[in-house]
Amino acid sequence: METMKKLKWSIIILAAAYIVLGVVLIIYPGKTMNVISYILAATLIIFGTVNLIQYMRTDALEVFNKYDLVIGFSAIIGGVLIILNVERFEHIINIALGFMVTISGILKFQNSINLLRLKSNLWTMPFGMAIINIVFGVILLINPFAAEMFLILLGIGFIYSGISDIIVTVMISSALSKITDVANTNQQAAQQPVQQDQAQ
Repeated sequence: METMKKLKWSIIILAAAYIVLGVVLIIYPGKTMNVISYILAATLIIFGTVNLIQYMRTDALEVFNKYDLVIGFSAIIGGVLIILNVERFEHIINIALGFMVTISGILKFQNSINLLRLKSNLWTMPFGMAIINIVFGVILLINPFAAEMFLILLGIGFIYSGISDIIVTVMISSALSKITDVANTNQQAAQQPVQQDQAQ
């Protein structure tokens, strides 16, 4: 559960960065792609730093099959490369940002399936949010809009992704806590007869 708590806060911090990015895109849609590139670079660097801190704070036995170190370094390197090559990244920045919105939806889709496998009744809401997120992201990738309208819609997509990510993360955390509590209660109940027999 301790690992889950760390992961939860990592996701929430990233979601907050999504929301901030979305607000900036809506307020300043006419700004140059340079500004957006720097915002994306900052988001990647923050995300990477959070993952590196999480890796360093995680017990050595728990880091296997976890890739916080690789993800952290990759995100930071990606952010630095964008800063050093802003003009080269301008022509692909639209695709990258639209892809980030799409990925947010895909991750929520997996989370909803995980809740369904855990037989949690909470899976339907994340599933609905995921479908909306994915559809929105795909539309942004196709990009049939004028430049300024695209940036406004992209901002809306990031805000929606961030808010829905936070909601889904809190829901999953709550569901896992309940499942863990039930499992612990059942385990304690199963151990009591054994302990009583031993006492006799």
